[in-house]
Amino acid sequence: MNRQSVRLNELMDNLNKLYPSELAEEWDQVGLHFGYKDANVSKVMTTLDVRPEVVEEALELSVDTIIVHHPILFNPIKRFDNSTADLRMYTDLIKNDINVFVLHTNLDKALNGMNDWLANALKLNDIKELEPSEDGLSGLGRVGNLLDTFVRQDLISYIKDKLNANNLTLIERTPKEAYNRVAIVGGSSFESLSAALDEEADVFITGDITFHKGQDAYEFDILTIDSGHYIEHIFKEKMATVIKNLAQENFWDIEVIESTTNTNPFMYE
Repeated sequence: MNRQSVRLNELMDNLNKLYPSELAEEWDQVGLHFGYKDANVSKVMTTLDVRPEVVEEALELSVDTIIVHHPILFNPIKRFDNSTADLRMYTDLIKNDINVFVLHTNLDKALNGMNDWLANALKLNDIKELEPSEDGLSGLGRVGNLLDTFVRQDLISYIKDKLNANNLTLIERTPKEAYNRVAIVGGSSFESLSAALDEEADVFITGDITFHKGQDAYEFDILTIDSGHYIEHIFKEKMATVIKNLAQENFWDIEVIESTTNTNPFMYE
């Protein structure tokens, strides 16, 4: 069968079937941020964040649609005076008719979403939802067992390797002799620590833990790891695969690429 053009509305509908917007947290801003539902889609780029460098990359590669994990718009824009990099970035998106579609906490919770991708990257066994939902299909976080039992230093090396994380912040009063059961929540979800404790996890991994929350975690018999937010860059590869599969199933004539821009603002020495 010949390949056929696809409109943005059809692409969004298919992604919403996999990652329903109803799963998103109330505060979240998922869905279409820029663009027209009736626009034709020919070249898609996946990225963790939309930043000025990402938009520049999209323009250089003639991308017409960006699928992103972190919402680009959270707060109202009061003036388009192009006085900041963000405002100029928004102007570039609009002037060049680039669509931006967001899959955030709905993708975090759904099956074959962010937390399954991270759990699979760690090669966990017997994976289940860390905080189960009523429907059994959309709980936050995942918990499972490593293929082997690790001593502390080997565990840290393993996590860095599997999550492609250069820097980990460790919180633990008394190191254990061995570690096997791991709970993980991508992004920032310190509140899930209690669920990890209920699951008798040896390790709890999330990001963006504040100083005082770290002090709280220090009081519990669990290794808490702040892996940073950037481990979610796995979105680029995994979402590109999801869209390529949809294109193959629906005979869409589109090209899908992954952004090569590193949007992690932190450097470590």
